[in-house]
Amino acid sequence: MSPSGDLEAVTRAALLAARAHADQTRKGRRGIPYINHPLEVAHLVAEDGAATETVIAALLHDVVEDSATALPDIERDFGRPVAELVEALTDAPAWEELPRPERKRLQAGHMPEAPSEARRIKIADQLSNLRDIAREPEAWSPDDAATYIDGAEHVVAACRGVSPGLEAAFDAVLAEAMQKIGGAP
Repeated sequence: MSPSGDLEAVTRAALLAARAHADQTRKGRRGIPYINHPLEVAHLVAEDGAATETVIAALLHDVVEDSATALPDIERDFGRPVAELVEALTDAPAWEELPRPERKRLQAGHMPEAPSEARRIKIADQLSNLRDIAREPEAWSPDDAATYIDGAEHVVAACRGVSPGLEAAFDAVLAEAMQKIGGAP
């Protein structure tokens, strides 16, 4: 892609994500639009030096789970490499009804075989979610926060080795989130 083609594709992906998440908000009392999450994940991977396709996949990582957009739509609009990354980051429909600990266990089990760029996005995804817990711990029950943090730790452990910078940022926010909810360290 050319620089102008990169910008155009990233903009199209951001618009698709914004439409897909239009009526959603992040967990918490402030009613933060959900689109802030994929934007943050994309920013994190871009700052980490990811290629354009990875940034686009980061923007779209929750679109298939949260909207009527399907993987063939993503492949048609953004190419096979982006669709493959989004597919690696999309939970199987059967996982939707499972309790969070089981979903996180399945995600962690799946990640070692996922492409390295999908693992990079997944670390950024978990980092973004833990930042939300650290920013607004009162929006989570202590049990829900502890369960999410435990699951995120397992998922990131399965992804390690692809981004020392994101891994270090995750570890720092993990410690902060644990402290804010009253856990170790």
